Amino acid sequence: MGRVDARSFELAEIPLVHGRKGCILNAMTVDVEDYYHAHALESHFTRDTWPTLERRVEDRTKELLDLFDAHDIRSTFFTLGTVAREFPGLIRDIVGRGHELASHGLEHHRASDQDHRTFRADVTTAKQALEDAGSVAVNGYRAASFSIDRTNWWAFDILEEVGYTYSSSVSPAKYTGSGVPTPSSPFRPGQGRLVECPISTVSILNRSVPTGGGYFRLAPYILFRRAMRQAHISTSRPINFYFHPWEMDAQQPKADVPLKTNFRHRVNLVRMKDKVAQMMSDFEWGSMQDVFGTSFAQPPP
Repeated sequence: MGRVDARSFELAEIPLVHGRKGCILNAMTVDVEDYYHAHALESHFTRDTWPTLERRVEDRTKELLDLFDAHDIRSTFFTLGTVAREFPGLIRDIVGRGHELASHGLEHHRASDQDHRTFRADVTTAKQALEDAGSVAVNGYRAASFSIDRTNWWAFDILEEVGYTYSSSVSPAKYTGSGVPTPSSPFRPGQGRLVECPISTVSILNRSVPTGGGYFRLAPYILFRRAMRQAHISTSRPINFYFHPWEMDAQQPKADVPLKTNFRHRVNLVRMKDKVAQMMSDFEWGSMQDVFGTSFAQPPP
């Protein structure tokens, strides 16, 4: 396989998929991690304290599964390998309810903080832990904090070599200093089969923001809905949306962090479940495989 090059890439062929109502089918994705895994809180919840902390991810994720059931939605759960090891029953529940199981790495290390050896070990071990718990093949990967950029573009080679067929690990540079100047539509980062599906962006108040996470919690829902509808009109492409189970958990333990950091982490946690439920009603949703899977199965050009 040829080495990947961050300076060039080839757009993947993505046939447009429509949902039951005839509208564009969008990708609903969940990054399954606990509150203390959030990088914004790493100065407070240091890794050496993790074994002593309250686990909340299992209950929060089960609540989310019930919400998906109520709206008859299939999603992709990018899950930490450590969560699979601690809560194999949760993994079986995710799979048993018809959702796609994918990898979020082993212990929420940023891909950009790892070298070739540690990254390979991380994504290999996480994949195995998830497959052991779920008894299904794990084909997708999402780096913590969308941390594949031009400094570690080699990560795509390793992902393909260890058996992943797609990634969702890149953020467009227009809203983050560590991103990569790529389109928001899926592309092949190398000469092989693997497809990268960047997180989508929408325009809110003339600013390009990612579809999900803290930006979704912060912005009034009416603005986000309008921006997503406009994105469909202007691009005729699906939205790749993401959030975390802890974003619907206003009772999670508080952290002693700077006020700005605390605001960004906790803003509108109490409203998040209602906002997500409303979005489930206003748009059509499926898993990454449902929306982009045709391109994942294509042979390399």
